Amino acid sequence: MTYEEVDVLVAGAGTVGLSMAVFLARQGIQPLIVERRGGLSNHPRALGVSLRGLEPLRAAGLEPAIHTTRSRPSPTGRVTVTSLAEVPALEPPTAAESGFRELMAAAGEISPVTGGDRAQDQLDPVLFEAAVSHGATVRFGVELCAIEPDEDGVTAIVLDHATGERGVIRARYLVAADGAHSRVRAWTGITTTGPGPLGGHMINILFRAKLSALLANRPGGIYEIRNPRVSGPLFCVDGQDRYALHIAYDPAAGQSPADFSLERCQELVEAAIGRTDLAAEVLSVLPWQSTALVADRFSTGQVFLVGDAAHVVPPTGGFGLNTGIADAENLAWKLAMVHRGQAGPALLDSYDAERRPLALFTMEQVLLRSVNRRLHWDLSKIAERSELGIAEILVAHVGHHYAAGAVISPRTSLPSLTEVMLDGSPGTRAPHVWVSHNEVQVSTLDLVASRFTVLTGPAGQAWCAAADAAAESLGIPVTAHLLHPHHGPVLDEKGRWLATTGLPQDGALLIRPDGFVAWRSHSTNSGTTNPDTTNSGTTGSDTTSSSPTSSDPTATLTTTLRRILAREEVTTAPDTPFAMCQPSA
Repeated sequence: MTYEEVDVLVAGAGTVGLSMAVFLARQGIQPLIVERRGGLSNHPRALGVSLRGLEPLRAAGLEPAIHTTRSRPSPTGRVTVTSLAEVPALEPPTAAESGFRELMAAAGEISPVTGGDRAQDQLDPVLFEAAVSHGATVRFGVELCAIEPDEDGVTAIVLDHATGERGVIRARYLVAADGAHSRVRAWTGITTTGPGPLGGHMINILFRAKLSALLANRPGGIYEIRNPRVSGPLFCVDGQDRYALHIAYDPAAGQSPADFSLERCQELVEAAIGRTDLAAEVLSVLPWQSTALVADRFSTGQVFLVGDAAHVVPPTGGFGLNTGIADAENLAWKLAMVHRGQAGPALLDSYDAERRPLALFTMEQVLLRSVNRRLHWDLSKIAERSELGIAEILVAHVGHHYAAGAVISPRTSLPSLTEVMLDGSPGTRAPHVWVSHNEVQVSTLDLVASRFTVLTGPAGQAWCAAADAAAESLGIPVTAHLLHPHHGPVLDEKGRWLATTGLPQDGALLIRPDGFVAWRSHSTNSGTTNPDTTNSGTTGSDTTSSSPTSSDPTATLTTTLRRILAREEVTTAPDTPFAMCQPSA
């Protein structure tokens, strides 16, 4: 039996596990990833990535590589047909019917990312190459068989299916990205909240066919096939020749996945196409069931749950994969800083405090959309959705906030269900504004570069000096950028940064490595956060400052970072960096 020691062991090399590997490796931690399958999955479950999933990938430098992969066609509405043979007779969709153009325009106002029209199997090779090139090790065909956690780490037993040999891996931390039926979650005794399985047993048939000419006027449609032989949604996977057909089956009627042989699936696909002259090849068949649950804890000791291991939601709205990628981004920088001794162990408690309430909110939103599908698909029904407590899709994906965790004086309630309000409030994702950095157009999010960053206005020179001094004092990387309308490395010629944040010219935001605002200061003189009237639309904020009242920017910033990082120097201070959420009843 072999034995080895690693800093971080990741269970699962799906999209979330590979994202975790990339984010850790870029933070200087070289993880080991074990995956029981023999290689990357070629059957995508998720067919796209939202802003929230793409932003961490852009921060990791992967956007150019993502753009080299196959993209899905832009959405062109949902139609019901007896077979695809009817599609050429349909009129092309109007802009109002699809609603996609308006949604993309709104997304472009709040985020710099592009490339979300890629299916999961297009992303995974990009993530794998990036993880390995940055020092991560990925072992396929290696199954995690048992774990024994203790206060100092986790001992794991693994089985190499190729050799039949068992091994022992001693890890400081274990990150479980092992899916909805997570063994790690079960082994650690973590229970779940939520309705669980929701019915809707489905078979996902992935097939190849040359259908582009047939679907030319609605290439990105969701086709609800309804005929005596087959019923279910069909859509394009990669913009070229791969498609997915979903078929329901009923266990109560004695049906099971075993009934769907390749031969039967071939017949179903041919019936859905409706043209005998167009050949199709079934590539893969996967059963799935709509499920909604959230783990009651996202961590225990040195074990952390991410992705479907931590939360599972129905596919409506495309939240599952994106929430998982954001989990990985949130956890990676914290694990790295604690492991390097740059932060106190209590920083890791903020992972559950931040991500679990968001997962509960996401599950609630997806369930509301799932039972109100007409309102989900018709983007014009904003008022009706709001009346039912359904947040607009961009609000749910990126307009959320952390009401507790590694933030000081965070926003504690969602100010709007219909508008994304990213105004620099602590606990929210930092605002996106296009600026010029060394004569290159970049987003303010790009300036963060996966490290603590101070962004300040034209009169914020003292904050730049404070960032340098805090970095030296604490032994951590802290970058500062002064945004000026006329001169300097970062030009904000139209003053959009100050207009968006509501800050004065000497105000500042402290932004975490994951792009979320950790703390806000109204000026160099006050040395305090500004959680109240200057934050347009913010409600329910703590109106007492959690940062020191010194007018010395260096002292203010240094102490603020210590509190956020749970450094021992401030553990006895009356104002702690974390206001932990109580578990839901």
